[in-house]
Amino acid sequence: MHRVLILGGGSGGSIAAKRLAQWSRPGEVEVVLVDRSPWHEYRPSYLWVMTGKRQPEEVRRPLKLLEARYGTRVVQAAVTRIDPVARRVDTEAGAFDYDFLVVALGAVLRPDPKTEGHEGPWELEHALRLRERLREFRGGHVVVGPVEWPYRCPPAPFEVAFMLRYLADQRHVSDRTRITVFHPWQQPMETFGPLMVEGFRAFLRQFRVDFEGGFQLGAHDRDRRVLRSTDGRMLEYDLAVLIPPHAPPEPVRNSPLAAAGGYMDVTLPSMASPRYPEVYGIGDVVAPTIGLGMAGVFAHFQADHVATQILDRVRGVYLGELYNMVGVCVMDTGYMGAAVWCDFTDKLYGRSPYPDCRLLGGMRLFRSVKVGFERLWFASLFGR
Repeated sequence: MHRVLILGGGSGGSIAAKRLAQWSRPGEVEVVLVDRSPWHEYRPSYLWVMTGKRQPEEVRRPLKLLEARYGTRVVQAAVTRIDPVARRVDTEAGAFDYDFLVVALGAVLRPDPKTEGHEGPWELEHALRLRERLREFRGGHVVVGPVEWPYRCPPAPFEVAFMLRYLADQRHVSDRTRITVFHPWQQPMETFGPLMVEGFRAFLRQFRVDFEGGFQLGAHDRDRRVLRSTDGRMLEYDLAVLIPPHAPPEPVRNSPLAAAGGYMDVTLPSMASPRYPEVYGIGDVVAPTIGLGMAGVFAHFQADHVATQILDRVRGVYLGELYNMVGVCVMDTGYMGAAVWCDFTDKLYGRSPYPDCRLLGGMRLFRSVKVGFERLWFASLFGR
């Protein structure tokens, strides 16, 4: 029996465990999933935690449910070292050997004095703290933006801003609320092509949100409530919602699996390490290396592809499960929803500077789709 060791129980790791259980035959693989947290958290719902629409227990499930449902052995422990030469991973719960390794450790938030105490809903604890700050908000200037790119979920700063406009409308304080998204990008969603730029400009106008492009956050004066860009611009605020810089997880950065920037190096379309072909990387831990944004949908489709490849190699056959290079994002803008569909195939293979994107907005249906997918996600993975 071949042991498949999965590091990380987020979108990619959990889907990989599910697929290996669904598609394998008895006796083919033993699946072990290691995560430092006992919970699988559905990150898109952090924004609903921020606004009070969800409680923490509603956006997470115990990873141990994977054991009963799929026979996956779940180990709660932090990964401390990855040794691809010895095919061994060290954790706080001991060492694990493997025949195949799936690295799905994501990206971590790097502490930064410019964002401390003003973090946006990129972690559950930050969403809860922001919710408390929003309880007292009765108008003023709100600024939303990242320290740097990339970060998890590229359109999320805009979605946060749109939801805050909706919140201000509901509290009848919109007439005294100004909202600004600042970003290192010169234009909103510019790395996704001209169609997305124009679409998000229209959203910004519709929801009365300003955009300050090319804003590299250089300093934060908390006493005066002022953000300063590296080129000298200033943004005064009453409420700041800031995205801390993201970084590769330490076990990957300090291993032979890392590319120059510290994130994992993989080969397309296999998602395998070029030096260690039995090691695969999926999700945010490889996104900057291959030129993708960080999003759960990418991890999901990569997990499908990698699970098939592992079983193909175990069986010595090829079943034809191709890597789906499509990304889908559904946003809740408060009054309505919007959906983005992008095919990244040409971009990933260097044939185009942008993905091929389509944007659909202005429909309440998409809010229902987002709610429905949250329920489907938990039901399909964990049974509840």
